Amino acid sequence: MVILENFSVPTRFNLSSRNDITQIISDETTHTLSMILQFGVSPAIGIVGVVFNIFSIIVLLKHGLHKCSNILLISLAFLDISFLVGYNSIPNLLYTFQGGGKFVHSEPVSLLLYVLYFVFIVMDYGLGLTGMCIPMFITIERLVAVFMPLKFGQIITPMRTWTVLGATTLFWILAIGYTCFWYKFEYIFDNKLNISVGLISKSDLFYKDFDSIPLFEEILFSMKISPLVTVMGCVAIIVKVKITSKKRSKMTSSKVASTSKTTQTLLAVCIAYLFTCSVIAIPSYLPKHLSAYSITTNNPTNMAIIIYLIMNILVSINSSWNFLVYVGLNKNFRDTFKEIMTQNWCKNSKSSTS
Repeated sequence: MVILENFSVPTRFNLSSRNDITQIISDETTHTLSMILQFGVSPAIGIVGVVFNIFSIIVLLKHGLHKCSNILLISLAFLDISFLVGYNSIPNLLYTFQGGGKFVHSEPVSLLLYVLYFVFIVMDYGLGLTGMCIPMFITIERLVAVFMPLKFGQIITPMRTWTVLGATTLFWILAIGYTCFWYKFEYIFDNKLNISVGLISKSDLFYKDFDSIPLFEEILFSMKISPLVTVMGCVAIIVKVKITSKKRSKMTSSKVASTSKTTQTLLAVCIAYLFTCSVIAIPSYLPKHLSAYSITTNNPTNMAIIIYLIMNILVSINSSWNFLVYVGLNKNFRDTFKEIMTQNWCKNSKSSTS
């Protein structure tokens, strides 16, 4: 799970009308593509992703929470659901895309949407940033399992796993929750629309904390540590597994096979995560007018808007495909899923015929 945009409330989703060299895509094309991607493709991926992650949670709960790897994967599925719901939230779509940076509703409805907007922001970012840490935790768990198998049970325990997850989640929820108070709700008359609209404006706290905002941004950018640790850990694990497999080529113990399969599945999750991180890092090497990590600037270029939306779709895909990884690589997971689906199908068939 990765988060693309810097946390900032959009002042306006404004299709720039500048006729300069940076406007590679026309306003009309940008508007059409934005509507297709944001109101069609992204929600569709989100729905599929939520269903897949629910399936993952059901199967993993069936396997039990005595294994730390199951705890991490269940947590990852839950956090992926949080991101998919938060990013595709109705308040965000109404404010950013439909209203162009306004809640064009009555004051009570606009105030409710304002509150929900920030509830989903916390879901998106607070829980989403926790999700970014999960692949790193998975990598560390596998490093201990591969390099210190005899001490694994002493070092990595369910209680410690839950504690680390809980502390990480609390930290990011408090951090993102605090920044929500940088903004306030205003209901004012809009001369252009000739109606009163709800706006999200900067609060006094924002200007009071203005000098500390760079520090907060540094904290956000520290999330780059997670993919770095993950990639180095995965390389170390792969090398160690290959060396060990050569030494144990004659062993046929089911325990060895099971451990290998678990490691293979978890590595696949981490590698998929790293692939997405690599793709979404590309815009950071592009010229500034093509940078796509946020459309919350006052005047983003059309190309930047499209790249931003495409990057978020890639993130949504990354938050949706882990179930397919589990089904494809883990026979135990696949068999349990088939068993659950078969049982439910049989129950439905009996109830329909009775």
